[in-house]
Amino acid sequence: MAMKQREDVDQPKLCKAGCGFFGNSKTQDYCSVCFKVVLQKETSKQTVISVNVVDTIPLENHHSVEVKKKKRCHVCNKRVGLIGFGCRCGQSFCGLHRMPEEHTCKFDFKAAGRAVLEKENPVCVADKLETRI
Repeated sequence: MAMKQREDVDQPKLCKAGCGFFGNSKTQDYCSVCFKVVLQKETSKQTVISVNVVDTIPLENHHSVEVKKKKRCHVCNKRVGLIGFGCRCGQSFCGLHRMPEEHTCKFDFKAAGRAVLEKENPVCVADKLETRI
């Protein structure tokens, strides 16, 4: 009889949400991702209409790993890694193409400089001599 109870405890259970992964008794028989979703719903202060956990997590994207896109030079497509140079035009470049002249930058540096000067230096108006006594 003790062996039968031990076998029931050792048997892995499927997730309560029905996502197809195995749950754990520590996580209330949910898998780790579904358990996080349930905890977020319980801790949220907003009134939310109850929705099935299965509806909120699509099955095909359930435990997918996000792949980071590697940084590459916009001109020569060379990997730049940690030393990539960002430009004001919004692109990243390698050491050879970091200068605006090298990558035919579309950013208007003159207009940006003029805007900064206008903002920092307000127009100074001199007093009229006629109003002085």
